[in-house]
Amino acid sequence: MIDANAIRLSYGTPTGRLLVLKGLSIHCETGQITSIVGPSGCGKTTLLNVLAGLDSQDNGSVTVEGKVGYMMQDALLLPWRTLAENASLGVEVINGGTRHNREVLNKYLSAFDLSQFSGIYPGAASGGMKQRVALIRTLLTQPSVMLLDEPFTSLDFDVKLKIQRFLIDYHMKHSTTLLIVTHDIEDAIALSDTVVVLSDRPATVKTVIPIDIGFARHDPIQARKSPLFTEYFTHIWDEIKYLDEE
Repeated sequence: MIDANAIRLSYGTPTGRLLVLKGLSIHCETGQITSIVGPSGCGKTTLLNVLAGLDSQDNGSVTVEGKVGYMMQDALLLPWRTLAENASLGVEVINGGTRHNREVLNKYLSAFDLSQFSGIYPGAASGGMKQRVALIRTLLTQPSVMLLDEPFTSLDFDVKLKIQRFLIDYHMKHSTTLLIVTHDIEDAIALSDTVVVLSDRPATVKTVIPIDIGFARHDPIQARKSPLFTEYFTHIWDEIKYLDEE
């Protein structure tokens, strides 16, 4: 469960204070998938940093129940470790240097189409490979709450859908609470129980949109075929107002 109430956060700048979050409140039930969308630079990543405990809010309260795994936008792989070694790094840190069960690691590498690349180093890997390694690193720590910041941006469309199917299956098996920041409205609709639209900076919650497209929600491909999909897309697009209206 995630519960943030009236979060206010500002940063110091050479010319004063920059207000980023202004009385922002968000609630995610245990086992729910929630996506956050909003204008670029509005404070979505800052909100995740607050929920993960990396940034401290000026005012407001934050409660996150469960073991948190946070996948940042940057894969943050260590260049001297192979992709497989980077994937297991989180578990090693948590377990005091003990590596993860190799069989489990290989299962994830195979599911993410990385088996043949497991021995290469980040310098030789594509952005999509690095992003998949970062997601595996998060999943292997077995969090009950996952904070995912733009987890699909570097993935080819077919790979993205495969990873999304895997993620939904993992979520359903483990009742994991997922909070996903994304710029992709289609991904938000296809994956989520709820989409939260933030205002421009300083960010507050503009609207909360429950997503109900039936059984198709559990399959990101079938979800996109739902007759309700376009209606949700239009609703969210209009709320964000990416384009200036004449």
